[in-house]
Amino acid sequence: MSKSMSKYLSRKIKFISVFAMFSIVFVNAYNYSEPLTPTSHIKYGFNFFPMFEYFFSNGLFSFAVPMFFIFSGFLFFLKYQNTRFCYLSKLKKRGYTLLIPYVLWSVISGAAILILNQFDNFKNLPFFKENAVDISRCYIYLIKPPAFQLWFFRQLMLLAVLSPLIYILIKYTKAFILIPFGILWAFNLSYIIDTSGLFFFSIGAAFAIFGKARNVTRRDNKGISALLCAAWLLLSASLMLLAASKSSLKPLMMAIYKLNEVVGIAALWFVFDHIVKLINHKKGMLLASAHLFFVYALHEPLLDISNQLALIPDNSHSSHFVLYICLPISVIAMCVILSMMIRKLFRPLHSVLTGGRNN
Repeated sequence: MSKSMSKYLSRKIKFISVFAMFSIVFVNAYNYSEPLTPTSHIKYGFNFFPMFEYFFSNGLFSFAVPMFFIFSGFLFFLKYQNTRFCYLSKLKKRGYTLLIPYVLWSVISGAAILILNQFDNFKNLPFFKENAVDISRCYIYLIKPPAFQLWFFRQLMLLAVLSPLIYILIKYTKAFILIPFGILWAFNLSYIIDTSGLFFFSIGAAFAIFGKARNVTRRDNKGISALLCAAWLLLSASLMLLAASKSSLKPLMMAIYKLNEVVGIAALWFVFDHIVKLINHKKGMLLASAHLFFVYALHEPLLDISNQLALIPDNSHSSHFVLYICLPISVIAMCVILSMMIRKLFRPLHSVLTGGRNN
C-alpha cells in the first residue's frame, strides 16, 4: 500500500479531531474544586450536577488526548524512512510546528498571568496563588507554563527525538513492543516520558509503518458500532457511580478508566462512518478544524480563571452546571473568532503561532 492518506481518511481524522478538541475543553471545564483524576471521588456524593460533569469530563471525553497521540504517531510515521536525512528533516519540521509554538504560547500565558496578578480582582484567586512566580523567576513558565495543556507538545517533541528507536522497536518486533508499552500505560509507570503518550503514539505509528490504515479507515458495521457505544456509556456511568459512592476500589476505578479510553477511541472511530454523510459538507466543521490550534492554546488558563471569577459570588450547584455548559462553548467561539481575525489581518503571525497549521 502506498503510504499516503485517502481523502476520506484525511477528512475522518480532521472531523474527529474537532470533536476531540472540544472534548478536551469540556474535560478542563470541570469546575468543582477537587482534582479530576481517574480515581477521584465526587465530594458531593449522589448529586446530579457534579455527577453530570464527572460523567462527561472523566468518562465519555477521556478518549480525547489518547486519540490525539494516535493521530500524531500515525501522521509522523506515515512517510517516515529510518534514515539520517529523514530524521533530521522531521526534527526540523517539529521545531517549527511544536517547539516554536510551545515557547511562544508559554511566554504569552506567563506574561498574561504576571500582568493580571497586578490586579486585586485576580491575584486573590486560587489559580494565581498556585501559579505565583516572581518576575525575576518567570523563566519557570517555559518549563511549567500556566497553559498547562502544553505538556502535550513537550511529549510530542520528546517522542520525535526518540522516533528512530520507536520505529526500530515497532518494525522489528512486528508491533509486539506495544504489549510492554501497554503494560507501562496500564500501571501508570511514567518517568520523563508519559507512557500513555508513548503507548498511543506507538499505536498510530504501527498503523503507518505497516500500512494498515486502509484496514481501519471505514467500517460500516452498525452492530459493532452500537456495541462499542453501549460499552462506552456503561463504562463512563460505572466510573461515575463509583466516584459518587466514594468507593475505596481505586484499582477498579483505574481499570475502568483505562478501558474506557480504549473503548471510547474505538467507538468514535466506528461511529464516524455512520454520520459522515451528515457532517461531510458542513462548513462549520471545516471552519472549526482550521482554528483548532487556538482553541488548544488558549482555553487554559482562561477556563480556570473564568470559572473562579464567576463562582466567587455564587457557589451553588446550578451555577456550576450553567458554567459547565456555557463557558466552554463561549471559550471555543472566542478562540475560533480570534484565530480567524489574526489569520486575516496578520497571517505571518498566525503562521508562527500555530506552527504553520492551516495557513
